[in-house]
Amino acid sequence: MRTLKALLSTATVATALLSAAPAGAATANVTVAFGTTVRSVPPETFGIDISGYGYGNYITNDATQQAMLGGGRYGLARMQLVYSVPGDTTSKIVAGGDGADRGPTGDQWVSAIKNLGSAPVVIAPLDPVDAAGLVRHFNTGTAPNRVTRWILGNEPDGAQMDAADYSAKFNAAYDAMKAVDPTIKVGGPATAYPNWDFLQTFLTGSGSRADFVDFHKYGMGGDTFLCDDRLLADTLEWENDVTRLRGMIQATVPSRASSIGIEVGEMNSDWSVHTAPSSCGNVGTEPVQYRNAAIWWAASAFGHVVDAGGTGLAYADKNGDLGLLYDRANADRPSYAQNGAGLDERMPIYSGLGFFTGQQGTSLQHFGTSLVSSSTTLPDVEVYASANPKVIVVVNKGTTSRQAVIGVDSGTTATAFQKDGSTVSYATPTSLGSLPVQSGQISLTLPGPSVTQLVVG
Repeated sequence: MRTLKALLSTATVATALLSAAPAGAATANVTVAFGTTVRSVPPETFGIDISGYGYGNYITNDATQQAMLGGGRYGLARMQLVYSVPGDTTSKIVAGGDGADRGPTGDQWVSAIKNLGSAPVVIAPLDPVDAAGLVRHFNTGTAPNRVTRWILGNEPDGAQMDAADYSAKFNAAYDAMKAVDPTIKVGGPATAYPNWDFLQTFLTGSGSRADFVDFHKYGMGGDTFLCDDRLLADTLEWENDVTRLRGMIQATVPSRASSIGIEVGEMNSDWSVHTAPSSCGNVGTEPVQYRNAAIWWAASAFGHVVDAGGTGLAYADKNGDLGLLYDRANADRPSYAQNGAGLDERMPIYSGLGFFTGQQGTSLQHFGTSLVSSSTTLPDVEVYASANPKVIVVVNKGTTSRQAVIGVDSGTTATAFQKDGSTVSYATPTSLGSLPVQSGQISLTLPGPSVTQLVVG
């Protein structure tokens, strides 16, 4: 059962809903109060990472990929850009990832991100000259192509950089960038995982400057393998980690705490490819990124980030098992990934996140601009709800089917879509049609496992 984060207690909401129902009505086991706002949900809440990988098919030139990732579904799209010759700010600006395609220019990448309806986030080098040069190029040059959000460096702890050294270099680069354009937002340190000691040192040394704090988190990190049931049970960690970091910020820089954002800059169910032992009892033998389990994982993990008031970015648009979309044709992929899906087809993380952002080829709606009060007493079930529009996302992470009775404080009908494990992972969600709201309640089955979106009107 998920703990309710709301302005009214569960008991108060349930009492209000039940008082409006006639005698004999079923007791609601999911409650949503659209009239009770918890916090705003800004556009940057849901984001993606652009890798520069894709075997020649990118957001710069692939119309199908542009359609799959476009339409303003993702508020942010993050990408690493560097000078092709470090220290030479007259050299070509290119994708910075190891092995990334260096053909497209930095401006082509930034323009393509904007054409998706997303705001670009550029990972800049941890060097004052290069970082300031990039800001100058995009924001104050002869042909501005503005980038307002920047990250300095990427996973410095993974490169064995000392946290105090990183903080000092961050401060120097931050000051140089702000001297060029004081309106931009600059964050760090983009640790490889929630590295609390590193993050605390960064806050102590750079909390007076940083506009947001970034860390990465994968469902399976390091050499630890988790079976599906444990992987899904652990999604609450994303909410707890954002909450913990928020407390660290408040304790370290209380005067600026309200203006410092928190960003989980890379999210995925696994950081690499792992094959589960038969003792796990998983459904399917492929790595989790290719199975339906990653759909439930993504919906739950991103829901918890929303719950905590953070920003989450899915890694990445394309990168083999770490992509939102398949980066090669079926026959060109490793045998464990040859499941019939074609180039640019949706991978499970795309589908799971899509229950919040909408997804190409479906009528799923984007989560609204306000998080509202919601709770459930159903085991293994989570609920997230928004106003403007009125969207409810229900995730059943268990293997047992549940009968949901959703109590709502407004609405007459609910349009529902659902994805369960009965179809291949890349299949679009099934429409459940228009469900009536009777006596303030919506009744439906939640297969185990599954994710369901309802739009109440």
